[in-house]
Amino acid sequence: MQIMSNEKSTFNFGVLKNSAFFAAFSEKQLMMISENADCVFVHANSVVFRLGEYSAMMYLILNGRVKIERKDADGENMVVAELSDGRVFGEAALLSRGPRSATATALVDSELLVIDRDLMLEIIRNSSPEEIIEIFSALSEQARAANEIELNETLKRRTLAAQMEAEKQRALTEMVAGVAHEINTPLGVINTAVSIMARELAAPKEVTIQRAADIAESLEIMQRNVERAHRLVQDFKKISVSQLTDEKELFDISEAVEETVNLILVNLKRSQVGVNFVNRLAFEQKSWVGYRGVLSQILINLLTNAERHAYPSGIGGNVDVTIELADDKHYRLTVQDYGKGIPKECQPRIFEPFFTTARSKGGTGLGLAIVHNLVVNVLKGEIRLRQELQKGSAFQVVFPRVLPD
Repeated sequence: MQIMSNEKSTFNFGVLKNSAFFAAFSEKQLMMISENADCVFVHANSVVFRLGEYSAMMYLILNGRVKIERKDADGENMVVAELSDGRVFGEAALLSRGPRSATATALVDSELLVIDRDLMLEIIRNSSPEEIIEIFSALSEQARAANEIELNETLKRRTLAAQMEAEKQRALTEMVAGVAHEINTPLGVINTAVSIMARELAAPKEVTIQRAADIAESLEIMQRNVERAHRLVQDFKKISVSQLTDEKELFDISEAVEETVNLILVNLKRSQVGVNFVNRLAFEQKSWVGYRGVLSQILINLLTNAERHAYPSGIGGNVDVTIELADDKHYRLTVQDYGKGIPKECQPRIFEPFFTTARSKGGTGLGLAIVHNLVVNVLKGEIRLRQELQKGSAFQVVFPRVLPD
């Protein structure tokens, strides 16, 4: 813990009385804490204590903000609480003298009151049975509240994970339907061309120049449409398979973006949304060892978001997708529309899970939350909304050219 200063507290015990945890303590007990507890000042981003450490102390936040993190079942860090003035933390280790079950970090410069085990035992020794019961009741209530917060956070994370997986499957299902419908067009053209050739070749006739030209034209039409159907199937195969795996692979990032754009365009056509792809990467900048499926899912969600919110009710419009270098070490993927824009009051919440302005139209509020989760947690990058635009919205995804292990 990085402490700016460490001194005996001089504050009035009324500060303790205003804390929900100490509300039931007697004036005598509060005075003992006020006279004997240490007051410490902690820098922003400094760790107060770490998971697994042994330290029999609890803390009262006099002013500031502290983040409490635990490990979930998969070993990932999980923020279970952000505490501010008047809140207590660390009481479990004070009681059990066991290792810390969480990590506490100051989010801003904070002032903390430190109450150690010896002081708490001294308070108990000098308390009546009723007062001792009140102390343990407060500790029990604090533990119950902490467990409840952690349970709610765990349920929230699991619900979000399940919803995200369902949303990904829904997007794939829509893509399957769109590709199947789109493939019908070249197959229909091929069928017509085959019928023309069959009619021409059904009966022996003299092969005139005109007949040869008609047959050649039919063959050319068939070839073009076979290639079109083949490209659709191949693009879909790459994207759908990559959605089901989380392994890094080496691929051309600009080509992957273009393939995703071409595939999602199949579904965007119904809403009259057109996409213009701009590749600003030089040849030597295109190779990326990363997650093709994650990249395509981010792009699909951003384009679907533009279709639903920038151009609602099928009014149609254009979207620009640009891949370029943000600097020598980072790519920047930009998805910009020219639609209705995002109200200023909604902008701070657009990445929150389940926040949506289109719930009445079937919106789940997960599209941008999924994007934010993938960008930050998988690509170790950041996503931001450009707010200075006169019209429409632009989402910029910046992520490393070399992903950390």
